Amino acid sequence: MTLVLNEIHIVDGLRNSFLVAAADRRVSKPDGTYDSTRRKLFLIPHLNGTISYYGLACVYPRGKQQYLSEWLPNFIRAQSDTANVGLFAEKLRDSLHNVIKGDLLRRNASGFHIFGYNNDGYPEFWHLTNVGGLNEFKHIDLQQQYKRPSEDFLARDARVLGWNGTDPSSVKNAWVYRNGDFRLHVVASDLLDQVFSRMNQFSDFRQPGDIATYGKYVKFKFEVIAFIYKEWADKKIIARPIDVIVVTSGGKVLQL
Repeated sequence: MTLVLNEIHIVDGLRNSFLVAAADRRVSKPDGTYDSTRRKLFLIPHLNGTISYYGLACVYPRGKQQYLSEWLPNFIRAQSDTANVGLFAEKLRDSLHNVIKGDLLRRNASGFHIFGYNNDGYPEFWHLTNVGGLNEFKHIDLQQQYKRPSEDFLARDARVLGWNGTDPSSVKNAWVYRNGDFRLHVVASDLLDQVFSRMNQFSDFRQPGDIATYGKYVKFKFEVIAFIYKEWADKKIIARPIDVIVVTSGGKVLQL
């Protein structure tokens, strides 16, 4: 299993924002055993974005097993002329259907989080998955094909943050997307935020105030969760090392 996270932070309207993506590296089997550590989060340089995956960790080009950690970087390079994030997601769907059989998808959850900026400089979040729904944090209604990629931020969730469809300054605050086994992140993230908030009463401690420090803070929360899985979980399905990538609307990239 996997823990993947994507956060969109609006600094001053849609044209001034930054994106944070994070993932662990544990590759495990359905029974909770594991045999490898693989990267699950990658930069998409030409789109100023990222891609991460959860669930299935392998594809089968020409019938031979290959880890997504090897296949995805090659796919990203091959799409260097793809003009936008949505088209990238569509091409990914088509390519995956050539290397994963339907009967395997029908038995296994699989999904991809794709971040980036559109031609207006607005952040987008695309989700590609074969999962039909969630029931108490479990993926259900698995399909034998990936659904059409959905853009879930501008087309849906940004409205909750005030997006009126025309004025980029109408959007404020932040939005979070999580997937994989994200139970403990739901529980622990807000509580850790409260700890850091209460640190304000001590003048010799500081909050994570800049983008780089905030990226380290996201990584810290993942590492806390990985430690909990290591010490107290029956199935050690989330583990270090943790990868974090921060990209800004101005094109700055930090890999932590």
